Amino acid sequence: MKMRTTKLLICILVSGFLLALVSQSQGKAKSKFLGFRKEKKSNKVPEGWEVIPYFRTVKNKLSLSKEGKRTVLMVKSVGSASAILKRLEVDLKEFPILVWRWKINRAVGMAIETRKDRNDAAARIRVIFGKAAPKPLKKPPEILKFFKSFGIQPGGKEPRGFKIDYIWGNNVPKGDVIYYPGSKNHKMVVVESGNKRANRWAWEKRNLIEDFQVFFRRSPPALIGIMVLTDTDNTNEGVIAHYSSIIMMEK
Repeated sequence: MKMRTTKLLICILVSGFLLALVSQSQGKAKSKFLGFRKEKKSNKVPEGWEVIPYFRTVKNKLSLSKEGKRTVLMVKSVGSASAILKRLEVDLKEFPILVWRWKINRAVGMAIETRKDRNDAAARIRVIFGKAAPKPLKKPPEILKFFKSFGIQPGGKEPRGFKIDYIWGNNVPKGDVIYYPGSKNHKMVVVESGNKRANRWAWEKRNLIEDFQVFFRRSPPALIGIMVLTDTDNTNEGVIAHYSSIIMMEK
């Protein structure tokens, strides 16, 4: 009788242990949500993201809104350019797939992506690979006040490294891959082109490991940043872009 009781207890313990392992493995995250969430103090910049301005360039106007359960970033760009950056340190072997959705009201009609002086895009998702840079130090209030007295809004700095832009282009056909003008370590992929799909949401999906290996012929280092960027500073046109649901996923 004691032997049966002991065996029964062992079976119960083993079963409980196996169930715990199964539930734990099932509970592991299959994806990594990156954007967006509203920050309590700001209705313009998403939580965990920072604005990246460009020298002597007017910044875009940003706003956040809710679309059901999703938070949507709207970017208005009129002869302007700026980005928002999410600093990361992601192992691409764990999350190689990047998914996002976006929408534009129109393509930048005068943009020519292969020319440095006309390289504008209604929407870009820029991924940056390399060694993680230290987070920028917060500037003292006195320095911020000094800059603002001259009409300068100091912001963060774009990390260095290998870069891929996934763009909603105008002049280059959908599917083409080109160099970013003036840079050997920066490629652009025309994911959407023109106005055919304007004014409606488009879902996109890319395998970052495969893209990096094809474009740069080597294995990618860590993913250290993702930027959302709309720019019309070269063409002085006006566009509106919406971004939402940026997610890193398992293969």
